[in-house]
Amino acid sequence: MLESSRHFSDTILPTPAENLALDEALLYQINEQNSAGCLRIWEVDQYAVVLGSSNQVAANVNQAACRQDRIPVLRRCTGGGTVLLGPGCFIFSLFLRITAEQHLAGIEATTQAILNRISATLNRIKPESKVELRGISDLTVQGQKFSGNSQRWLTTTLLHHGTMLYDFDLDRIPRYLTSPEREPEYRSQRDHLDFVTNYPLSQAELTRAFIETWHARSAEPELPLERVKQLVTEKYATEKWNLRR
Repeated sequence: MLESSRHFSDTILPTPAENLALDEALLYQINEQNSAGCLRIWEVDQYAVVLGSSNQVAANVNQAACRQDRIPVLRRCTGGGTVLLGPGCFIFSLFLRITAEQHLAGIEATTQAILNRISATLNRIKPESKVELRGISDLTVQGQKFSGNSQRWLTTTLLHHGTMLYDFDLDRIPRYLTSPEREPEYRSQRDHLDFVTNYPLSQAELTRAFIETWHARSAEPELPLERVKQLVTEKYATEKWNLRR
């Protein structure tokens, strides 16, 4: 990763859809302006199912339960699997400048480099809860997943989306998510409650760790809020996008 001071943003918009739109808008802005990278930390106070860009709704979501409980089903612009967001789920959006060499190395290598860097920080802070990278993009403790990750690349900028469960109501996951359409080998067909766990750091501790790891000490960039409104109206608030598969 290109080493420089990165911007830091902790702005949280009112709805999950707006927050997903802000990430895409920031990705395009940073890429177009050739500006410095950014670390954005956010969390939502309402539950929402969020599909990866190519996930199938029927194969990943208990739609009846979501309708009954008024849980929105949304879709993000990055890949990866389907997740349940909500209180106690730390979300980080990392916008990094990428080089020609990283383009050649590819998404999997870049994902592993990012997650190895995060793991090193967490293992220094809390060595008794050893974090390991499993599968392509999962962070685990004692074989249980607490972090899922995904990416989207433009010409000179990538967006790395990550979630970390730290104080999440895990019982909600099997209510709204079915067994995933694709699963890593290490999951070994475990159900959600046997497979996931909370990581024992607070939101504030995780935020400090990420700021340190990614040198995110520069002021928040100007946020592209007009583009966010447009993306919500045309994409993130529409069934055409969210339920397209």
